Amino acid sequence: MARGTTKLYAYVDETGQDTNGEIFLVAVVLVGGERDEIRRRIREAERVSGKQARKWVKARPRHRESYIRHVIGQRELSGHLYYSYYRDTRTYIDLTILSTAKAILDAARDPYQATIFVDGLGRPERHRFSAGLRKLRVRVNKVRGVKDQSEEFIRLADAVAGFVRDALQGDPAMQALFEQAKRNGFLKEV
Repeated sequence: MARGTTKLYAYVDETGQDTNGEIFLVAVVLVGGERDEIRRRIREAERVSGKQARKWVKARPRHRESYIRHVIGQRELSGHLYYSYYRDTRTYIDLTILSTAKAILDAARDPYQATIFVDGLGRPERHRFSAGLRKLRVRVNKVRGVKDQSEEFIRLADAVAGFVRDALQGDPAMQALFEQAKRNGFLKEV
């Protein structure tokens, strides 16, 4: 990597495959040099909210709401959370690649290199994911598959995907927080 090149880290998760393509959401958490400070804040949000390291769907509704309130209350997280929303499609991997590229290209400033961590991405899909990003002009350093519970940032991406899905499906508490998060620049649709 060339001197002065910014390192970006994208953490990606999705939800909606269970709807057979009716809805599909991709969440991307994008961080750079502030990664350690943001990691500390995510851990704190998990602890204070009671959500802990649970997946979104396994957390109690009051813990989910508390967690999201804590996350969108952290100024340092503003501008790091992205999502894409699709309807009537089953091209999951292609849309995940596209959403990841759009988030990175929105935030990246030259020169940069991106390392991407995708929840549940298998070894055979890594090459396809890397190649797809490169075709979209993303400067990829590495693509890795990770498991939900193993990383704070993947848990945050899981929570963002679940949060947006809940809001778009009519959960009143999540709708209000969703509108607040978008209005205040914490969450951006790409």
